[in-house]
Formats: sequence, structure tokens, C-alpha cells
Amino acid sequence: MNVSFIDKHIGILVEFTVIILVTFLSLKVIDFLDKKIRKNILAKHENSSRLLSFCPILNKFIKALVLFIIIASVMQAHGYSMTSLVAGFGIAGMAVSFAAKESIANIFGSISILYDKVFDLGDYIKINDVEGFVSDISLRSTKIKTLDNSIITIPNNIVANAIVVNYSLIKKRRIVEIIGITYGTSNEKIDKAIEIIKSVIRDNDEVLTNDNLVFLEKLNSSSIDIHMEAYINYGDLTNFRRVRQDVIKEVVKQFRQEGIDFAFPSQSLYIEKNEN
Repeated sequence: MNVSFIDKHIGILVEFTVIILVTFLSLKVIDFLDKKIRKNILAKHENSSRLLSFCPILNKFIKALVLFIIIASVMQAHGYSMTSLVAGFGIAGMAVSFAAKESIANIFGSISILYDKVFDLGDYIKINDVEGFVSDISLRSTKIKTLDNSIITIPNNIVANAIVVNYSLIKKRRIVEIIGITYGTSNEKIDKAIEIIKSVIRDNDEVLTNDNLVFLEKLNSSSIDIHMEAYINYGDLTNFRRVRQDVIKEVVKQFRQEGIDFAFPSQSLYIEKNEN
């Protein structure tokens, strides 16, 4: 057997072994760094689920890039044109991206959510007509848990382009109520009604003392309307509803004690007496 033929095949075998070894070690290093990054995220970020969800896609991207560099280097060393190789990968990449454009759009939507810090896990948000608590943020979608415990999944490309209201970032909320009393209420009791509402919001420790308004707004068709406007020291919906309920219940209680009647939609019929 020709010695040069044996040497050639041994050289190919050695080269192939080295390539496999380099590829294996490169992928192991990437996995090691990935684990280190995950541990750092868990140690430094209390709410780390969102950041951790991006680690797998980053891991796969870097591995694909390393494999591309290794394959390109080997082919270049054996006389293949890098221009043709890059063009081939470009055409294949275009085909893949066209087939998976929705998935790619969701990934970029996820990156946008992470970068802009629009919301986080546990936040109470509103996306278009969907309102609830953020229960999960993944690379593909965001899950919203509504107040009736339904889970609604929204693709991240929709979330990234939607109008998002994050109620959890609100430091205070406004209570606005129109309280109608009957036209038969005396002037003294009208003044008393206004004073009762002022005292109720003033005496509630969970209502902020600034920017509160109570005034006679207008003469409605079947009621004298008193406008009540107050701010509470909470942003979440649960506490807002609780404090608003406490304020309204106390107003109702004191109105009844003072004999002030609430109005309701009604009509009065007047009959003209004919004396002939």
C-alpha cells in the first residue's frame, strides 16, 4: 500500500478528530458560561424568571455561531469559497425566517419587553382589552391571569405593539363618585351632605389629604348631584376597590343617620285643576 495514501488518511482522521474535539470543548464552554450567567441572575435579581427565559435562545444562538465559524474555517482550509458558503447560508436563513416569521417576531417582542421594562411578573396590567396580573413571560408569549382566574395568552409581538397600561406602577389612584340627593332636601341638609362627604374622606387614613374635592356639581333631571373626588395611597386594584367601598359605605351610613335621602331616577306628574 502506498505510504503517502496512508499518511493522507491518517492526516484526515487526525484533522477530523481535532475538529470534533474543538467543537465539543467549545459547546461545553458555552454551557458552562450559561450556567454561570444563570446563577448570577438568580443571585442578583429577585424577580429573575423573565431574564432566565432569554438564556436558552442566547445559548442556542452562540452555539450556532460557533458551529458556523468552525464549518466555515474547515471549508476555507480545503479550498471552498467563503462567498458561496455565506450566500448559501443567507438563502437558507431567508427561507427559515420566512417560514418562522411569527416566532421571530415573538422573540423580538420579548426582547422589546425586557429592554423597555414595560412590566414584570405579578404586575397588574391592561393590554388592549385584556386586564389582569402577569403570571408568566416567555420567549413566545405573555400570560395574563384575569380577576376571574382565567389565563389569557398573548403573543409577544402583539404585546410589543399594543398600548400597555401598568397599574402596578401607579403610586396613587383617584376615587370619583357622583352622589345624588333628592330635590326635597333642605338647604341646611345639602350643606350637611357636603360636610359629611368631606369629613369621611378626611377621616380615612388611607385617603391622601391633598387634592380632594367635594362640591355641588349640577342640578340633574331627578337629583342634586354632589361631586366627590379623592386620591388613595394605593396603585393596585384590590386596595382601590376596598378603600372606595369603605368611603361609600361610611357616606351612606352618615346620610341615613342625618335623614338625607339619596335620589333615584323618577318623574313627577303635575295635574292642572280646572275650576270651570
